Amino acid sequence: MMKFACTRLLSLILLISAAQPAGAQQPVEIPDIAQALLDAAYKTGDPDEVAAVARAVREVFPDYEPAITAQSDERIAALTPPEEVEPEEPAKPEGGYFAIRPWEGKIQAGASYASGNSDNLAIGIKLDAARTAGDFVHNFKAFLDYSESNDITNQDRWGASYKLDYKFNPITYAYGRISYENDSFSGYDYRLFVGAGLGHFLYDRERFVWKVEAGPGYRYSPVALSDEIEKQFAAYASSEINWIIREGVTFDQDFNLTWTSPSTTYQSITGLTTVLTESISMGIEFEYRYETNPPMGRFKSDEIARATLVYGF
Repeated sequence: MMKFACTRLLSLILLISAAQPAGAQQPVEIPDIAQALLDAAYKTGDPDEVAAVARAVREVFPDYEPAITAQSDERIAALTPPEEVEPEEPAKPEGGYFAIRPWEGKIQAGASYASGNSDNLAIGIKLDAARTAGDFVHNFKAFLDYSESNDITNQDRWGASYKLDYKFNPITYAYGRISYENDSFSGYDYRLFVGAGLGHFLYDRERFVWKVEAGPGYRYSPVALSDEIEKQFAAYASSEINWIIREGVTFDQDFNLTWTSPSTTYQSITGLTTVLTESISMGIEFEYRYETNPPMGRFKSDEIARATLVYGF
């Protein structure tokens, strides 16, 4: 209806404009009929309609073109909704050693208790966490294995390690590592290792990851019940495999050795994990440790089998 009225007004304007003398001075105000037509177009609320009517009115009243253009531009701007500006994302902290990132990893815990003809208690806890900060990767591990039978402790072992990786590229990195281990039945009061080296991903796929590390170090080992302290240059090497056999089932194989001239320590941890929920898994694990030349009276090998619940974060 409004567009029909605008068309009739345009026809009337054409008749009136024919009587206007050419070359007349530009009036200050827009003619009433032109103003009425612009007002009618504005009331439609359609900026395209205002622009179309303004073009027609300018052709009919060329002497009023600046005033018509100024008014139509102002009204088109008023009818045009402002463009939505997407909020800027907060600036991400730059990568670096101290950049804040969440830790990712897992906690494994298993325990058993039996009473009756014999009392047995066994506890096993492991933490494995990593955090990426730019080209740096922080790795922290800790463990506790404790068991007793008939109130006699037959296993008491705990320790922790920290490793810092610096990535040269996606598959090669340098690392520095420090570890501490306390095993009441190993023949040592404790063992402290400090070392550095290089790491490399032999395979890095979505379902299969295999990386190796190697480098020199230093091991400090006070011998239990004596004043002897073993201080040796050491060499460290490790291999870690993570294989997703199928959705929800993962196989892990970690192997490492620490060589010194008096004795070499081997450790192998083999595990199989099945996902129960988004964060909870169930796992079984077998750990084997071997010492080529342990302190007098100590066995060369130790084995631990675990059934655990795993919480991933």
